[in-house]
Amino acid sequence: MYKNTHSFKDLDIFLKDWGHISILGIKIKTPEAFFLLQISLPVAVIISFAALGLLLAKNFILHGSAAALIIYFILPAIVRAKISLKAANVLYCLPDVIDMMASLINAGLSVDEAMAYIGQNLDNAVSGLFKVYHLAIFEGSTKKEAFDKICRMSFCSEFKSFIRIIHQAETMGNPIREILRDLSKVYRNNERDLLKMKAEKLESKLIIVIFIFIFIPMLAIFLIPVLPQLKIFIG
Repeated sequence: MYKNTHSFKDLDIFLKDWGHISILGIKIKTPEAFFLLQISLPVAVIISFAALGLLLAKNFILHGSAAALIIYFILPAIVRAKISLKAANVLYCLPDVIDMMASLINAGLSVDEAMAYIGQNLDNAVSGLFKVYHLAIFEGSTKKEAFDKICRMSFCSEFKSFIRIIHQAETMGNPIREILRDLSKVYRNNERDLLKMKAEKLESKLIIVIFIFIFIPMLAIFLIPVLPQLKIFIG
């Protein structure tokens, strides 16, 4: 799965390989354009709140600053979410693609032929990467360069491992079909474990939400009528 380590470095890789990323309906094509958006949008928000404050004769600077700060940190989070979604789509399709690839190789196709068949006959995140691989080969890239390119574009550690394993197996002459079937089982188990972890995280988040939005308001409702009496008692 995608591991967020250096979001700006990942953004640079994403833009080089995919061309652009859409954020709030704006197409970003360079890291510099993203940085400009990250600075200009919060500034525009502060100016808007200040203008609204002048219009209504109220001070909205604090509100504008808070909104600007939120937007400043939300924009990188949107980038991370988009990259994570791309990696998740690759991981979701991977076990089925591996099974199909194993069947095609069992039928007598080579690795490249199996990848070409999947690229032409399936429409998912992995088949799209296989198309990019064959296009890179057609344009003169070496096999390793083409593999490296689709690994970068996937942002998925499992896909990178899959490509590395089949490349090594093909180079060394190991039986790829058996390796692929084992990989498929491993990734399906990993997917189940990942769903279980997400369910556990969701449960803990629900507890926090219940505490914040139910317990605290109920406590406030109980304490508000008592506060005047407490003030008299303390005073």
